[in-house]
Amino acid sequence: MPESAKNRNLKLRGLTHKIPVVLATYTLAETQALLFARKGQFDTIDYIYVTDADGRLVGVFSIKEIYNRPLSTNVSTLYKKSPVTARLRSHPEEIAELAVKHDIKAIPIVDEHKKLLGIVPHDTIKRVLHKELREDLFLLAGVSREHLAFESILEESLIQAVRHRLPWLLIGTLGGLTIAQIIGQFEETLQKNLVLAAFIPLVVYIADAVGTQLEAFAIRDFALFRQLNFARYFIKHFLTVLSLAISLGVIVSLIGLALYRQASLAAVLGLTVAGAIMSALFSGLLVPFFFRKMGADPANASGPLGTIIQDALSVVIYFSIASLLM
Repeated sequence: MPESAKNRNLKLRGLTHKIPVVLATYTLAETQALLFARKGQFDTIDYIYVTDADGRLVGVFSIKEIYNRPLSTNVSTLYKKSPVTARLRSHPEEIAELAVKHDIKAIPIVDEHKKLLGIVPHDTIKRVLHKELREDLFLLAGVSREHLAFESILEESLIQAVRHRLPWLLIGTLGGLTIAQIIGQFEETLQKNLVLAAFIPLVVYIADAVGTQLEAFAIRDFALFRQLNFARYFIKHFLTVLSLAISLGVIVSLIGLALYRQASLAAVLGLTVAGAIMSALFSGLLVPFFFRKMGADPANASGPLGTIIQDALSVVIYFSIASLLM
């Protein structure tokens, strides 16, 4: 890649190549002299990057080493070998996760030949984390991404504030009306067993809670682990959710039996809670995975959309089981 094109690419991605780079043959005295000679030319001096004669990154060490060791010390005796690196095509979230995971302030970017292209500095990493946190939080709450352009609602006009929130609320309203129609299809069952109405909030809440937990895991893990083995990931969540479904199903069934002394109602409650919790695998895990496969942000599957899907599934499961057993 031509130097000018490479520099433009680095700038566009928030990277910088204005960093201290030395050869492994340097001493700390030579490194210090380089820093003084090019004072003010570096964007960051948290770390000194060590390359070979061909520009391949071989190690890194903290600038603190210059003041903690004799200046006659050779760089090759102190730099950290096999440093944490990323590629130019790496997703910003992955780079930020590397920095957090390894507790380092900057991530070196290398090409396929391990040549050092630049680094993602600390301020860029913070911006990425801040942006992604705000974006996922607003999506979870059903607020348009356009709101991210404003630091505070005080900066928005009334029309903008309404426009950023109304679409998802309209979708939620349509979803609620659809669920009401679904319940209407089980009117006969509900009329014969009015007590069923009292447990609709319980069934819906438990399934929504599990679905929200799964969404949180999926949004985080799909963003940070691009090569995630989904089959293994799904099985792990399936076993966890199955354990929760059995546990809560038994607990709710026993409580229902103790309160109403009606075995059929207790069975309906237990099976419904277990089934609704298991259905959360669809809304909380499979739907975000589908969004990811389609190239969309998995966070779009959270919030109001995930809630509508899960509520509809819970109601169908609840009244289907009740119709069979009562």
